[in-house]
Amino acid sequence: MEKIIFALICLLFLTSCKKEQAIELQDFNFNNKTATYFSHKDKYKTYDNYYQIKSEVIGVDTIYDGEFIGSEKPIRIEYRQEIFSNKDVLARFDDFDFNAINFATTVDGKMMVFNAVAGEISLKETKKFIALLDEKYGKSKISQEAFIKPYDIYTWRLVDRIIKYCVVPDDESNTLRIEAGQTNKSTDNGKKKSHIKAFLYIVKNEYANQIIGKMSSGDLLYCR
Repeated sequence: MEKIIFALICLLFLTSCKKEQAIELQDFNFNNKTATYFSHKDKYKTYDNYYQIKSEVIGVDTIYDGEFIGSEKPIRIEYRQEIFSNKDVLARFDDFDFNAINFATTVDGKMMVFNAVAGEISLKETKKFIALLDEKYGKSKISQEAFIKPYDIYTWRLVDRIIKYCVVPDDESNTLRIEAGQTNKSTDNGKKKSHIKAFLYIVKNEYANQIIGKMSSGDLLYCR
């Protein structure tokens, strides 16, 4: 009996450790610095401006206003995922897991928007997540965006932030899919698999006009 109790305690400890490793989004703190999410030890030694957290590779890019060629001013710094794994859990909102993160800061490092991505999620789970946020923050405003492909956006406006949840169908039409075990079919793209991607954005109100609909690269472009 004592061995069983000990095993349960160990299991609870390991579970709690796993949860601590994920970024908690429910009460996201905009005052957190970049070093909260990765540090110099996570930097690629052979590539500048790239970091790795678990399986996710994040590239750092300075965005300019582009008003005048040769005299552009930097307006924000974007941290965008280049590679990630659906098996990783990098962020969590309540009991809902997200596999990758992106964010943007001002040039002097103030958080403007934080994004978490669920790489493959069921429609049932997206509905449960929307119901959770509706219960917590009030009924969402629903809109549809036709950018790239039609997708639904659920928006909650709070005192200090705007939360957007974008549900994007993905048939992997732009993804090279190599099936495991294809020894003689290495050039076969494999069967395309339909699923849903979900993008959660937490936008600080004072930067909303600079962020929503203004980002054009990677996972950040769905914030509209």
